[in-house]
Amino acid sequence: MLKNIQMVVFAVGKEYYGIDIFCAQEIIRIPKNITKVPNMPSFIEGMLNLRDQVIPVVDLRKRFGVENTETENDSRLLVLNLEGMLLGNIVDDVSEVLSVGEESIESLYVEIAHLGNNCIKGICKVEDRLIMLLDVTKLKNEIFASVS
Repeated sequence: MLKNIQMVVFAVGKEYYGIDIFCAQEIIRIPKNITKVPNMPSFIEGMLNLRDQVIPVVDLRKRFGVENTETENDSRLLVLNLEGMLLGNIVDDVSEVLSVGEESIESLYVEIAHLGNNCIKGICKVEDRLIMLLDVTKLKNEIFASVS
């Protein structure tokens, strides 16, 4: 029996992405006190003290190669809890929580997945949008390898 998956849907540039709702800890306005860390990849904005826990902050617009990386009023920090490790992600907008059936999620063609973003594990069509599902384990491994 196939089950439904609940996901938080957010925008990065003009594209929509989804992550399992159980990974989302909170959504907040982007704090002003992100501390830059030297010699980090350009998509790592820095570190943030979030209620006495220091977490890395990633600009997903830069990570996914979006041209305009200016922070807008709708931009948010999507804080993920990845197996006890917190990770802040700057996104353009958090739009909704969706429930989709497993059968509506398609895997990426192997050739495409190796060419581009290795953090995408699948894609689903919801109304007139395509939502790319992030592989949060791969994202976590990439980010924490960069900051350690």
